[in-house]
Amino acid sequence: MAGAPPVLLERLRRRVLSPLFDRLGYDLVPAAPDWSHRPVSAREVDRLLAAAAGHMARDLSACGIETDEDVPALVRRFWDLIPTAPVRQRRGGSGFNGALQLYVAMCALKPDIVIESGVFRGLTTWVIRQARPEAEIFCHDPDLSGLQYRDPGARYSTADWSGADWSGIDPARTVAFFDDHVAQGRRVIEARALGLTRLVFDDDAAGHRIHAHGGPAHPTIAMIREPVEGAEPIRWRRNGRLFEQPADDPVAREAAAGIRLAHAFDDLHRATGYSPARLTYVALHPLPEAGA
Repeated sequence: MAGAPPVLLERLRRRVLSPLFDRLGYDLVPAAPDWSHRPVSAREVDRLLAAAAGHMARDLSACGIETDEDVPALVRRFWDLIPTAPVRQRRGGSGFNGALQLYVAMCALKPDIVIESGVFRGLTTWVIRQARPEAEIFCHDPDLSGLQYRDPGARYSTADWSGADWSGIDPARTVAFFDDHVAQGRRVIEARALGLTRLVFDDDAAGHRIHAHGGPAHPTIAMIREPVEGAEPIRWRRNGRLFEQPADDPVAREAAAGIRLAHAFDDLHRATGYSPARLTYVALHPLPEAGA
């Protein structure tokens, strides 16, 4: 687990630097991951893990994911693993809840091949590797310069995943994970064209909540599943920019036709106290066979 900052540096931050940054309109906080703050008494740890496991089991059931895994055991294993994560991130990327959901989902889905679009600092790659030690992992991100963890067995590319040659993979053994701030409707269409049927998305958001998300990747899965009614598009403002999701979007229509099931996982905040996660599992209709 990442240690506490040196005492003198922490005093400097609190007494000098933080007031200065506050006057400039910024927050100065230690670059400590949220899981470095945790209960340590056995009773409270047990309560947190039991609550998280209950939510995770219900989510897997709602997704139609049948597993022989012991979900409470998976949650406890993750609790012991996450302090060893080689990635320190405070802003952006996955926190405890998102990483836990991804870990349990990958353990339950048991993919032999994982395509990861959007790598950031490498935490989710590390989580996938802990869940599936023998899996082939393909990591795509236009900028890999910020990696804090580079998986020695993964294959990295700065090209968009949709332009890669996937002719050698078995779609039935593959799960794609998207955390790339690209229109989720587009990713659904691309994945289905390759025959993939199991997808996991981060940062799925409904229209009335998307303003609170960075890099709005619309149409989101929630927008696709609950299309805009009437002629008025969804509009929102973020960081001074105006965004719009059309009321009649052909990308959303095509993506919707390919989705068999979509389930947004519980954000786990009430169970664990950590920042909410926004993972959504999507199962696609398989492509019709040629001549069918």
